[in-house]
Amino acid sequence: MPNDVSTKSEFHDVYEVNDTAWKPFNEQACLDNDFALKAQHSWDEMQRADHQGRLLHTIDKIGRQINLLHGYEVRNRHILKISPQGNFDPSEDRACDQHTGVIMSLMARHGGYKIMSDAFRWGILAQGSNLVESWRDRNGLIQYGRLGWNQFLLDHGLTKDDLSDCQDIITGQWISEDKAKMLVPTRADEIEKIQPLTHTSHWPFQGAPEQMNKAGKRMFEQWWHRTTEEVDVVQHRFTGKKVTFEEFTKVSANGDKQLADRIIAEFRAPNGINILIKFRDIKDKIRLTIFIDDEFLWEGDNPTKMRDYNYTWFHGMWCPECPRTELKLQSYVRGQRDPQRMYNRKINQAMDIIESQLQGVRITRSKYLMNPKDAYKSGQGINLQVDENTPDDVLLAEIFRQMPASDVPQSVFTMLALIDKDQTESGGLNQDIFGIDDKNIEVSGVLAKFRTGQALTGQGWLFDNLNTSKADFGRKQVQLVQLNYDPRRVTEILNEEPVPGFYDDNLTRFDCAPTEGLLTDSQQNLYYQELKTLKKEFPEEFAGIITPEMLVKSAPMQFKVPTLQAIKAAAEQRKQLQQQQIRAQQVTEQLTQGLTAVQISQAQENIADAQVKRSEVPLNQAKTISEINKNESGPVVALIKEQVRLQIAQEKQKQLTNSQP
Repeated sequence: MPNDVSTKSEFHDVYEVNDTAWKPFNEQACLDNDFALKAQHSWDEMQRADHQGRLLHTIDKIGRQINLLHGYEVRNRHILKISPQGNFDPSEDRACDQHTGVIMSLMARHGGYKIMSDAFRWGILAQGSNLVESWRDRNGLIQYGRLGWNQFLLDHGLTKDDLSDCQDIITGQWISEDKAKMLVPTRADEIEKIQPLTHTSHWPFQGAPEQMNKAGKRMFEQWWHRTTEEVDVVQHRFTGKKVTFEEFTKVSANGDKQLADRIIAEFRAPNGINILIKFRDIKDKIRLTIFIDDEFLWEGDNPTKMRDYNYTWFHGMWCPECPRTELKLQSYVRGQRDPQRMYNRKINQAMDIIESQLQGVRITRSKYLMNPKDAYKSGQGINLQVDENTPDDVLLAEIFRQMPASDVPQSVFTMLALIDKDQTESGGLNQDIFGIDDKNIEVSGVLAKFRTGQALTGQGWLFDNLNTSKADFGRKQVQLVQLNYDPRRVTEILNEEPVPGFYDDNLTRFDCAPTEGLLTDSQQNLYYQELKTLKKEFPEEFAGIITPEMLVKSAPMQFKVPTLQAIKAAAEQRKQLQQQQIRAQQVTEQLTQGLTAVQISQAQENIADAQVKRSEVPLNQAKTISEINKNESGPVVALIKEQVRLQIAQEKQKQLTNSQP
């Protein structure tokens, strides 16, 4: 059991040191927040206006710039992706994809992106400092919350954005008693016995304790302290991978420590050297102490099982080497306060002059008026009744005279325009980014886009701080999932079992890094957008690779099953048509081959006939000559017939010769 008195005393010391160090910043952050919420007049100005019966007007110029930058962040919001580092490794890539799917589910279900956008608006733009908390509810689900500038104190010696050198974080909130019992259910009986606070010096910017008591609130304080401890570590001799003995026992020996020791002792290389080494090592850890109404309630290790803070810091302009805390940390609003105050002052001065024209100096002779109080009235249609006994020689101008008031100097309006322009430019913006053309000059769309982009470039530090915080947030989400979500829960989210590298300790240190991707509601939708991009940019390379089934399965559409069935039916129909076309083509090819064979056979026969007939030609000629010799004295007609027959035989021989290939 810890010593409650010493723990409480140490907590008070840590609180006082950090509260004193951050007090100048908190005072300025309070003013920054007031200006962002349109409370832009000092207490003295409001008191003086009340005594004089004047109204103070507020023309909010800061809100316009905050809304613009916040709206730009919302419009260009990106998701958190866990991307592998180094060369392609299938196991690491698959583990990163699964972590991306789990984190996208958590962020979409529990409003993570909305909370980070709120932290950007109020933490970076308005207040200068916010914390985004990741915590585990009673059902074991990871939830998110945001703490404003007045609800926490960081270590005043902090120098790093990721809180890696922050020794202490103290948070304080007024919550209901029922919520306190829900947060610490094992101490519900003790909470009922603790008397509510009637006064306290802690958290002065959250309201008076008396008001909180009337509302039934209890002061719930958490002290997160970074410390170290010695633990048993098991290291692989050849790979160098280290895990705690507790984790090794859980994974390799089902929680049996004796079996784990036997595995370490007996797991040897062929040469007899121990492959696993067990030794003592120093590990960081986070210790949490809870107080309610300034009374000790509970102490233990980080409930999320992390050895780091489960907080992510969203902050404004940060200069850790500056010794003055009101200067080392500033919100975007800080540089806009003076121009806004000057603008409001000039507006109120101009309104005072205008109103004084209606309430200027009046000269009256009351004895000639039926009701002298009517002379104090203002507005349209005021009737002043003159007494009937007024002498006729008394002019009306002698009874009542309104002295003209001075006009509003033109220099006041010139100064207002100058202050408005200077205020916008002092914030790093310009009139083009608001869609205002103060010079009434038409410009091209390209030029307007360029000017807008240049104005946003000047605000790069805002979005750089946001990206740094989002990367730290993503890294801690991976650790939280590894420590708090067992394989069964991961399978419920992803509909597939986690790969072996999913729970690797080195995943966030060496193998992966949080990056940004296209904002979608689910990992399936993200996959769909990536498929469309690939198909659009590389249509030839991915033709036939990215199929309609892949697009429909990943698309955010209704009635996927009937659509997939229709695609399958169409594919089968196309397959049948292709088979019919193939069969028809085969028949055609067979017919063509047969016809070709017949033609070749006929040609060969024709060639043979021609050769036979060619061999008969000399014999026929010899017979003809012999007949001529025998019948030299024969009739001339017989000779002519023989010549005609010979000529016909020669023509046939020529035809056969020409027909040969």
